[in-house]
Amino acid sequence: MNRVLLEKWNDTVCVDDFVYFLGDLSCVENVKDIDYWLKRLSGNIVFINGDQESSKNIEFLDNVIVDVGDNHFCLVHNPEDAPEDFDGWIIHAHSQSHDLEKHPFIDRERKTINVSTELTDYRPISFAELVEIISWADSIYSEPDYLATYEVPVVTQD
Repeated sequence: MNRVLLEKWNDTVCVDDFVYFLGDLSCVENVKDIDYWLKRLSGNIVFINGDQESSKNIEFLDNVIVDVGDNHFCLVHNPEDAPEDFDGWIIHAHSQSHDLEKHPFIDRERKTINVSTELTDYRPISFAELVEIISWADSIYSEPDYLATYEVPVVTQD
């Protein structure tokens, strides 16, 4: 599985791209195993603290706030850990696809988007894609609907 994740990551992310990794880097006991795979990932990576982090070579942040155009994003592993006063979209990777009713791909009412790898075809998605997803959800629903689904388009680097 690690090879599939690596391939999809590197097919999507260029060497100079800036990427936020939203936690749960690895469940392995051996830190050397993590470093082995990290050296093979493309991009400049900012790591958000998840539930299962164990590396001496990586600094993990609790969350990152990013503005893209008119959109205000909080990047965090668990949406419950976003700042209480945050009023934008919470982008998270918590719970993977184990509980899609609680953590669906997009929840317009709670303004969350779950970008766990199982829901994004095991690849990172860009801010441009997030903005497109929000626009898509807003265009088809007049009221919040937490069970909206969206097919993330496959994007490869040139």
